[in-house]
Amino acid sequence: MIRKIMTLLLVVSLFMGTAAAYETNDLNSAGPEAAIKTTSFSLAAASTETIVDNGDGTFTYTQIIDENSDAPQYMAPVNGGGFGIYSWYDQDYGWNHTFDAAVCTNPNLTINSVQIEIRAWDVDAEPERGLNGEYDHITADGIDMNPVYLQGTGGTWSLTTFDVNTANLLDDCNLEMFIDIDMFATSRTWATELDYSKLVVNYSLDGSNQAPFQPEVAKRPADCVADDDALSVAITGPNPADPNGDAVSYEYRWFVDVGTGGFLDDDFAGRGEHTGSSVPATDTEVDDIWMVQVTAVDAHGAKSPFTQVEFVKIVDECAPNGEIPEFPTIVLPMAAILGIALIIQRRKNE
Repeated sequence: MIRKIMTLLLVVSLFMGTAAAYETNDLNSAGPEAAIKTTSFSLAAASTETIVDNGDGTFTYTQIIDENSDAPQYMAPVNGGGFGIYSWYDQDYGWNHTFDAAVCTNPNLTINSVQIEIRAWDVDAEPERGLNGEYDHITADGIDMNPVYLQGTGGTWSLTTFDVNTANLLDDCNLEMFIDIDMFATSRTWATELDYSKLVVNYSLDGSNQAPFQPEVAKRPADCVADDDALSVAITGPNPADPNGDAVSYEYRWFVDVGTGGFLDDDFAGRGEHTGSSVPATDTEVDDIWMVQVTAVDAHGAKSPFTQVEFVKIVDECAPNGEIPEFPTIVLPMAAILGIALIIQRRKNE
């Protein structure tokens, strides 16, 4: 008899979970897509932290924040949103990532890279949706992340990786994270659920190696960018590039604003994946705004803070002097009109 009651309770609970998931589905989507996510459970311990020895003189620190995490890393907001909850534009919330204090304050510390990985459900950020898409804005210490928004498609889990400047973490060994869900909305249109946020720090404690200097970069074109212009950046300094005299290479991560008001990874935005110092004109479009992050990497894998370079909005063509052509096209007709007016006035006087 007890076994029958337990079976009945299990069936009822599954049915209620599916119904609730259907009720919280995106208004702009079709079908009970959220029913899939209710079968996924986070088993991570509160504020899971690990340090892995990579065997090459470097270590990787990870910290996972999710619905099971405790204060001061995370407190469920009173607005009903939060980790593990399908949350709307009026259910924004925050959490804290902390770097191990003993490591962070070690005088021999060298940071090789800092990343934030966020796993989210049903992020309808497809660029083809334009301004009607979902824009879940992510910041760390009040600073825009790059990409600016979570990236992913409707009805699936997606992982967005953000590169973080090392200085932002090392100033207090803490990152105050915040998500502004469907940031342009004034009613419940789009929603998302965060499974977890993971801080990943690669570092060494050797003390004999220092990270390269932050690169100095020049962009081309420097001003107006025409539709047939390739985009490129060149390293101009510093010299030497590394305090230890090590050989240095450079990593390039390209982003593009395709009219969303924030930068997306170039590949996700449908412009191709570029990992070098340039983007061909065939991969850009009028009204695009491009940006690149340039990071110096030494022979030991240590990385500099990245330098961020933004190009101006792409236009059909540029004036001969490099200015955006709209201004001359307005001035010339006005000059012609004034000239005609003067001629008419002169004839009247005669």
